[in-house]
Amino acid sequence: QNELDLLGRIRHPNIVSLLGFCVHGGNHYIVYELMEKGSLETQLHGPSHGSAMSWHVRMKIALDTARGLEYLHEHCNPPVIHRDLKSSNILLDSDFNAKIADFGLAVTSGNLDKGNLKISGTLGYVAPEYLLDGAASVCSKVLLLSVYEI
Repeated sequence: QNELDLLGRIRHPNIVSLLGFCVHGGNHYIVYELMEKGSLETQLHGPSHGSAMSWHVRMKIALDTARGLEYLHEHCNPPVIHRDLKSSNILLDSDFNAKIADFGLAVTSGNLDKGNLKISGTLGYVAPEYLLDGAASVCSKVLLLSVYEI
């Protein structure tokens, strides 16, 4: 439900587009735009081991991801904190345009102060200050962007 609420109001070239959803037989289905190249994780660690991605393409993916994060943090009202950005949640279209996906753990910055949020995310991609005291911020994503780029 959280993902539907957020993606229903977010429109940006570097955020995956929600096309529709339905509930059928107790199952929930979410339909997104087709991302032909799959995830960044698959491109880097799959059979091709990143061979299809030149340094120019890799820089473009990094910039696309940064633009998506900038939109979430600076242009959404209230700002959106993804909380689980990692290579498997960065999807690539047929031209290697990157889009941020999987907003299931995302929160708006107004909900960060409520003190009732569990620490969420994927170990290895979570900022140290978030692990220590649960303090998530837009600055945490700068660290994360560098982790996935390395």
